[in-house]
Amino acid sequence: MSAPAASPRQVLDFWFGLERPGKKDDPAVRTVLGEGYEQAARHRLDAWAEAPRNRLALILLLDQVPRHLYREDARAFATDLKAQEQTRLFFERGDWTGFPSLERFYAAMPYLHAEHEQRQAQVNPVIHACAASLPQLGFMGRIADLYLETIRRFGLFPHRNAVRGVPNSAEEQRFLDEVWYPRRHRIEAGAAKASVPRPPGDSAGGPAAVGDSSATKEERG
Repeated sequence: MSAPAASPRQVLDFWFGLERPGKKDDPAVRTVLGEGYEQAARHRLDAWAEAPRNRLALILLLDQVPRHLYREDARAFATDLKAQEQTRLFFERGDWTGFPSLERFYAAMPYLHAEHEQRQAQVNPVIHACAASLPQLGFMGRIADLYLETIRRFGLFPHRNAVRGVPNSAEEQRFLDEVWYPRRHRIEAGAAKASVPRPPGDSAGGPAAVGDSSATKEERG
């Protein structure tokens, strides 16, 4: 598909048709989903939130797509809160129970990107459950634990500070150097040995963190 996606079904078909998406797919994501992102960011697709699978398409536009469009740029996180509102509806309504694990993983992803302790705690068991049922995502439980630990300690992701134009404190920098990056490296190295994609990740400063796109589609964070 090379034309811009114009419907939730087209968004889903394109996204889940990608083979281990990463930076190499940025041009295609921009072509097919870039306009949809702009529309979603301006609240012009809010009606998609009413049906579960349409809501999933909206989440992909708000959460995953900007991490492809704006690597190493704070705009990658600009619609995170909008995406989290859609995930909140899934938790409140429970209307994702029929989703395959991979779709539920992406429906939950905005909470994994949240700089919010309660949301991190709420999504952690969901990510673990998805990881347990999908061999290619087996490492994501460890990623989720690292994210929860980080937010409990700092209330934010220090590795994003660089693109926010905020200097790290001495404690934050020590954490990045001694905990965040080494643990991410070990997890990603283990995933590589198992021939699975790296974790979804933040492109803001260092290895991709779940849900940002300096890595594969399971890596944006």
